[in-house]
Formats: sequence, C-alpha cells, structure tokens
Amino acid sequence: MNDATIPSGSTPISIATGHGPLHGVLTLPAATAALVVLTHAGPTPEARDDALAAVLRHAGIGTLSLDLLTDSEERFADIHHNVSLLSRRLLEGLNLVKQRMLVGELPTLPIGLCGVGDCSPVVLRVAALRDHDVFALVCRGGLIDLAGVVYLRSLTAPLLVLVDENDAGGTMSNRRALRELSCRQELQSLPASVLSPDSAVAFECVARATVHWFVDHLYHGH
Repeated sequence: MNDATIPSGSTPISIATGHGPLHGVLTLPAATAALVVLTHAGPTPEARDDALAAVLRHAGIGTLSLDLLTDSEERFADIHHNVSLLSRRLLEGLNLVKQRMLVGELPTLPIGLCGVGDCSPVVLRVAALRDHDVFALVCRGGLIDLAGVVYLRSLTAPLLVLVDENDAGGTMSNRRALRELSCRQELQSLPASVLSPDSAVAFECVARATVHWFVDHLYHGH
C-alpha cells in the first residue's frame, strides 16, 4: 500500500524479517474498543480490503492491515501457500502490537484476526498458538484444515467461516474441519456474487457478517 492510499490518522508499520520488511497500516478510530488484524499475502484486492477496514473502524474497531510477504517474495508463485512461513510472520506482527500495548504506545485492546483465502489457515493457526491474545477470528474462503489438526483442536477463540455457496468442495472440507473444534464456531454461506469485486451486495454480506462477529466477541467477550 503506497502513501497515497493510507487513510488519514493512520500509521505505517514496518516489521523486520530476514528477507526484508513487512508492511502494514495501523488505523485507530477516536474511540477504539478493539483491534482487528486484516492479513493478506502479496497482491490483494486492496479496494475491498480497505472498504472492510473502513466499516470495522466505523464500528469502533481499529485495524492493522498487514501484508505477510515482503516485496521481494511476492514474485514467487507458491509462497502464499506456505502456512508455516506466513504464520511466523503474523506472530511477529502480533508480537509488535503486544509490545506497543505493553509500553503504552497503543491502548490495551482485545485483538481479532481476519484472513481471506490462503491466509485463512494462517490466522487459525496463529489464534490457536496465541489463545491468550486473540479473542475472535473470521476466515473468508480458503481451507482452514490446512492449519493442521493440532491447531484446529486447540483453538479457543470463536471462529466464523464464510464460504461461497457454490463452492461445494470448500464447504465440505471446512465443515469436516469444524468438527475438530471445541470452541464456538459458525459457518455462513455467501452469495456466489461474492467472487465479483464489483458486487456491492456481496460486499455488504461480507462486511455485515464480519463486523457483527467481531463486535459480539471482542466487545462483549472480553
């Protein structure tokens, strides 16, 4: 995300890795009740992501939009499938957020994670590893079973999975994975038009479900 697309009142975030920095943008509304980390790995439909972040902030939820790949890595075709690598990156991002909360640079807030596609198993694995820090998560698309059965079984944060109603294989796989979970969980089907980046109706479905889940579980759960 370049400087021209950074919302006013936002802070660019840089996280050092052995392969170069990760880039993120932190935005906190005036009265922030929680923080959601919106993850992606490489090229992403930024307009859709930015719009979701804006809806979350309107509900009083701060956002950290974080790219889990460095600029040099984004040219590799399959790296966005590397759940272990992306999970380590997201853990580094969470560590930075928690450190800033501890020293008072950020308010102490309940944290949620949001992942799309290849990042869905990543946010689930990280939430399972950091169950004392992550209080809710939303996965849209992707296959959560790729997180690994150990992480599915140890997840404690409430999980919302959003699936395309026409993706029978993905829906079946995610339902099977959800049987491994003991935490609160919900699977919602989205209109097929959700795949269209220009569909306002589809975006409204995604935004409404996502915001309601985080408000219910970040505001009231902790």
